[in-house]
Amino acid sequence: MSIVLQRLISRGLNQPDADIPFKSPGTLIRGPSDTGKSYIRDCLWYLLGGDKVPKEIPQSKGYDSLLLQLRAFGGDVYTIKRSLFGGGAEIYAEEIEGIKSGEPLPDDIGQLLVGLSGAKEKLLLRSAAKRGPMTGGDLRHWSLLSQPAMISEDPTTGAPTEQTQRKAAFSVFLTGQDDSSVVLAQSKDEKIKLKALIAAIEKDLERVNSEIPEGKTKIEIQDALTKVDETLDMLSTQQIERSSQLREIRNSLSTTLKELSDTEKKLNQSKLMASRFNLLDDKYASDLERLRSVGDGIAVFETLENQPCLLCGTPIEKQIDMSLLAKEATQKQRIAMDAEARKIESLRIGLLDALSKENHSISNMTSEVARLTKALDKITINEKNAIRLSVAEFSADPKKLAEVRTEYAAQVKLFDELDRLKSEHSRISGLIPEKKQKPIKRQTDVDSVKVGELAQEILHSWGFKQIKTVELDASECDIKIDGRSRLTYGAGKRAIFLSAMTIALMQHAMSSDYPHLGLVVLDSPIKSYSDPENKSDVTTSPVIVRESFYDWLSKWQGPGQIIVLENEPILESTANQLLPIEFSGSIFEGRAGFYPGIKS
Repeated sequence: MSIVLQRLISRGLNQPDADIPFKSPGTLIRGPSDTGKSYIRDCLWYLLGGDKVPKEIPQSKGYDSLLLQLRAFGGDVYTIKRSLFGGGAEIYAEEIEGIKSGEPLPDDIGQLLVGLSGAKEKLLLRSAAKRGPMTGGDLRHWSLLSQPAMISEDPTTGAPTEQTQRKAAFSVFLTGQDDSSVVLAQSKDEKIKLKALIAAIEKDLERVNSEIPEGKTKIEIQDALTKVDETLDMLSTQQIERSSQLREIRNSLSTTLKELSDTEKKLNQSKLMASRFNLLDDKYASDLERLRSVGDGIAVFETLENQPCLLCGTPIEKQIDMSLLAKEATQKQRIAMDAEARKIESLRIGLLDALSKENHSISNMTSEVARLTKALDKITINEKNAIRLSVAEFSADPKKLAEVRTEYAAQVKLFDELDRLKSEHSRISGLIPEKKQKPIKRQTDVDSVKVGELAQEILHSWGFKQIKTVELDASECDIKIDGRSRLTYGAGKRAIFLSAMTIALMQHAMSSDYPHLGLVVLDSPIKSYSDPENKSDVTTSPVIVRESFYDWLSKWQGPGQIIVLENEPILESTANQLLPIEFSGSIFEGRAGFYPGIKS
């Protein structure tokens, strides 16, 4: 998986296109300083997702946009368009000429490049405690080398904050393996949180220890709690038994009270009935007495002789109906009164029989009331005795026992809390590593040897025949030449050696089907070596290096695309093979520079 750059264009209103066609596998853009060579590298960096807008130069006045056409490994063509004044980019699945009618894709440049490079699923360490996917910045960093980076004495991995991620990306290009299986270390924030937790636990431990009774153990407290529980259980059992006894007594009391009440009601009713019967008997007796008196009066009346009125002398015959005084009339009255008297006697006999029965019932119920009252008194005495015995049995105060139990239970919980806090303190303390985590050791030996051999072949091709060994130090993402670190050489050799390593890494990755962007852009790789000021570091003639480098580039067949931006002159015979893009620096001779304007 890789990409090939095809065209770079800068456009502006009423301005001619500044157009650079890239060849594959090798492109040379050559010319003097201030013609826009480094500017081209900055435009490529910006169009491939970099944040830094290319610096404004006089020749760019009137231009407002940049376009980059590239071809993916599978043959798809994309065009990236971005304003020279900053902002986001638009990506089209079209050639440059077709983007006017096309719709931009929703893709982000970084995501597009990562996908096209074959690194979509690769995860990199951002730090010892953080992991994330590969980014467009990782691809640009190891593919587009600026002139300052070529001669820099700083590590190839960039700023300290980026080094972990840059090393991880380098390892992916080198071995094809990512960091998805690496166990992450704790972050600084996580360590701070854990230490804060430990401090909080230690504070709780101090509090719990201060609340635990001095000289007491958990076993002793638990034994005391068990004894209190046993006492409470015994009291509870006694209470249940006494409650059952009292319940039976009170049930009996309730039953007796009800029977007594019912009997008293019946007794009162019988007494009421007897009283009424007595009243009725008295009435019957009175009626009989009255009838006897009337009979006696009639008898006396019959013995009397008829006499005229003592006042007026009127005879009795003239005063009343004499038929009423006839003997037959009084006889009828006597017969009637006798009949009434017999009737009353008959009723009285029945009444007295009923009264006798009521009196018998009253006698029985009076006896029953006396019996029930006696039984009630006995049950009441039993209840009082049961309550008294219950109080006497409960010598221990349940309330105080409950309070003591609560205290013991709280102390047992303190011991439990102490054990839990100690366990948690031990567990969290174990999460903080005692020693600094060892650096990540990736398996790079075999691949490093191959890249070192490729870099040595390239350097030999560039004229450095005297070099005996080139070793790739994967942990530093740099090479050693004849056992000597690249950064210890002069600026000219640092640039050439870094160029060789970068090309060798691309060549190895693509040959092994590992992720890589598939191109290398080198800004002035041999300029510093040819600089007279660096002649103290020169071991091979700068002319030989320059001619060997251009000759090698003209014969480069890949894998991968190499774009070189250089000042140094080229032999005509080599130029006929390489067909470089030449900037003259003058509008009167060939192409002046990237922009078709006057020289700055």
